[in-house]
Amino acid sequence: MTLLAYASGVIFYLNGVINTYELKLDIEIINKKYIIEHMFLKRTRVPIAKIFIIRENSPEYIRLSSILNGGTILARKFQFYNVVITLNNTATRLYFSEFLDKVQGIDWNKRVRKINNYPTALFENVVPNLDQTCRVGAIGKYRQTVKPYIGDLNKSVVQMIEDDIIEMTTFVVAPQVQTVLVESNLYGSKAKDIEEYFNSFLANSDPRKQWAVHFMPVDSNRSLADIRASNDIKDVQLKFNVDSKDYDLLQQRIENKKPKKTLIENLLNVGKEIRESIEAPIVDLKFGKGRKRKLELDNAEIVNVISQLNIDENESVLSCTVNFKNSSGHYEKLDLKNVGIKSDFVLREDKGSHGWEFIGDKILEKYIETGRLGGIAQRRLKFHEENVDMPKLSSNVPEKYFVKMEVGEREEEGDSA
Repeated sequence: MTLLAYASGVIFYLNGVINTYELKLDIEIINKKYIIEHMFLKRTRVPIAKIFIIRENSPEYIRLSSILNGGTILARKFQFYNVVITLNNTATRLYFSEFLDKVQGIDWNKRVRKINNYPTALFENVVPNLDQTCRVGAIGKYRQTVKPYIGDLNKSVVQMIEDDIIEMTTFVVAPQVQTVLVESNLYGSKAKDIEEYFNSFLANSDPRKQWAVHFMPVDSNRSLADIRASNDIKDVQLKFNVDSKDYDLLQQRIENKKPKKTLIENLLNVGKEIRESIEAPIVDLKFGKGRKRKLELDNAEIVNVISQLNIDENESVLSCTVNFKNSSGHYEKLDLKNVGIKSDFVLREDKGSHGWEFIGDKILEKYIETGRLGGIAQRRLKFHEENVDMPKLSSNVPEKYFVKMEVGEREEEGDSA
């Protein structure tokens, strides 16, 4: 089963994702089933990296998930966007909250739209108690294939999920400053998908009046320059969609730079080998400066790997998180995939499993506590001088967005993230 002897850590195929972690695991193999007892990596011993296949929702899976997550749910990240409704490419001061209310009023069967080949719908749009000028909403993206199992930790019985799986993405709208805060969900709808979803309700039958909804990222004032300026890059974690065409193109481009075999080529080959061996669509690899290494990586080499990934244009790179020492001397993690978008976090070190409305309330609370940043005024946009009425929405579903309502498994063609 050994695929790779690489750095200090153990690689696991866990829930369709390859994860690399610095842990020492005592492994006993009984009837080809991996029983895992754990302890943290000792300074004096570095294990050879191996790959182990662990069935989802098995006792080993649940125990390992708990170990890797420290027994907690990771913090929820959200990103800042300005949202404007435009008429003939000119911004209006129409409140997006009123637009949401109109969409919410459309019958469910006509509110479900196919976005990026996945059925997608606005589920709820509520007025939060914390600020009743705002809205908290949830967009659901339906997963109808590759479903996991459910069961009881105390029993060796599992049951296949028959219903559709819904990936919920929470968002908060501050209409008076035309700002929307969108939860980051790897498998849920992205901001561009949500934007397309809302635009699907605009008929635009009159060529003299063309309406559109635009989500414009709020700049974070961070860039790769912050990484280049650091004197200590601790590690880099890359998440790839190895089934994407961009992954193959990236690998071909790197391989053409012969004869020197580079670190990035080695990393991409690992992803390719995993895809061909066990068909894992999402690969998560971590590399950096370990205590004991045959290969010492310097900052220049790490930055070179990041630069060659062409992160902004390459859809196969789902994330690129760099752990580096910033200008204040503290270690900081920065995701370069969304480095230009202002973001924040809620529910750090939280052990609970919360619904979308609770998450939305926490995002709104954090937004208010930090001074309601990211308002539309910073853009100095040109607005329509005259007041305009909210456009009429069409309940007729265009063919490209039509979803056939049917029972059972449906074909999915969209990317997994």
